[in-house]
Amino acid sequence: MVSATVTSTRDRILVVEDNYLVSSALRNLLEDFGWEVVGPVASVDEGMAHAASEKLTGAVLDINIIGGTSAPIAERLRERRCPFLFISGYGSPVHLPPPLRAVRRLAKPIEESVLKHELDRLIADA
Repeated sequence: MVSATVTSTRDRILVVEDNYLVSSALRNLLEDFGWEVVGPVASVDEGMAHAASEKLTGAVLDINIIGGTSAPIAERLRERRCPFLFISGYGSPVHLPPPLRAVRRLAKPIEESVLKHELDRLIADA
């Protein structure tokens, strides 16, 4: 396991993932990194509610979730200028509209150090 560098307690990361084992592992990992996890949530409707109302520092979005894809959630986060990245077990982002295909996407299984690095980068650039 990667040594955790604790970030500010105000850093809140939304996790949208419909696989229970993956979402639990992500939650635990992000908490180990020192972030507060919002969710995890498994559906488009739940994700939209959090993306619209929560104060968030960033988000990790599985592409294919209950109710479709996380594209509407990503669009809402973009409107709010909240950085996010996608995770997927698939090789191609064809399930996303063209404007979202260029967003950083990590392949499952996710390397802990890569996830930490990418989230740190996203938050720092925001």
